Amino acid sequence: MRALFATLAMVFTVGALSAQSGEVMVVGADTLEYRYTPMDQTAYAQTGVERFGLRLKNYMTLSADDARRVKFAVVGAPAYSENTGWRLSAQATMLYRAKHSNQTQRLSIRGMASLNGCYGVSIDGINYFDSARHTLAYGGGIGVDRVYLYTKDDATKMGLQRDLLKTKNYNAYIHYNYRIISGLTLGAVVDYTHCTEVVSGELFSGLGVGANVAYSTKKVYDVNLVRGVSMRAEYVAHPAFANNRGETLHSANITVDYYQPLWRGGLLALDLYGEHHSANTPWMMGVQLGGDNRMRGYYYGRFAGSSLVTLQAELRQRVWEGLVVAGWGGCGALFDESESVVLPTYGAGIRWYFNPTSLVRIDYGRGRNCGAFIVGYTEAF
Repeated sequence: MRALFATLAMVFTVGALSAQSGEVMVVGADTLEYRYTPMDQTAYAQTGVERFGLRLKNYMTLSADDARRVKFAVVGAPAYSENTGWRLSAQATMLYRAKHSNQTQRLSIRGMASLNGCYGVSIDGINYFDSARHTLAYGGGIGVDRVYLYTKDDATKMGLQRDLLKTKNYNAYIHYNYRIISGLTLGAVVDYTHCTEVVSGELFSGLGVGANVAYSTKKVYDVNLVRGVSMRAEYVAHPAFANNRGETLHSANITVDYYQPLWRGGLLALDLYGEHHSANTPWMMGVQLGGDNRMRGYYYGRFAGSSLVTLQAELRQRVWEGLVVAGWGGCGALFDESESVVLPTYGAGIRWYFNPTSLVRIDYGRGRNCGAFIVGYTEAF
């Protein structure tokens, strides 16, 4: 009897805890039901930084069970490069799912404005169909940019530079990709470019068509946890009848990326890139060394040529939650018919991941006697 009273006392005590789940058990000839509340493993005092991080993550991501089916996010930050000076860049992103579909589609609008009159506005998006077997990517933009275009002799002497060039650009593209088997896709490309150099009046305007093939074993498991290889090759032609130059221009590029986890939170990423343009391609349509992803530290267009090969290695380390720090080094070789030059690049930066594939990236890159602060909304590669 004492055992029965003790058991009943335990049941009443636990029942007073506002239970969340119930169990039934048999004690002797009696059947007893009790309820309990599992311990909340997340119930601890969060710091202000942690609360801000969780709110930002929820603001930026669209979970699989989100009933709203649409998520908006706006992020922005200042950046600096030699040609534009200080500038402010921002991106607005909408993640959404069509009715009766759990595939997340994306639409982004990017803007940039600098203190010396450079600006750019672009839009891009991607849609998936039939369980991502078919993919449609699209985009376009307008912008004004300033370029101090160095010759390759000047790249070694670092003395003189050509007069300041100012370009106005309008572009649009559509990419369609079809997945043949897991990891292997074929694609078609259609693009339009209209680019004017304001000082000299040099102009290129034309329609391009092409194709690409890609193979990837790349898998993203978690923040800064990526494994596999990704390869892509593309060919684009601007037919003589569809451009203002009256001759067919050709271009081709190839990309090979490799990702290898090293230790807890550590990742090694390698990127090899090559690009080639046919003779008589105007400089604003040819190889442009530099930018936010490759040869960081040189602004895009500082050195131009007909062929380019770049190699970079980046070590990324996850520090806490979505916070990742990174350092990289690499080099690029620029060629044309008469000369070539090899240039170094290195730098470091931080990333804040909102989920395994969405982030804000701030890098400081160095080149030969130059540098730049870079803001990006994806990894460099």
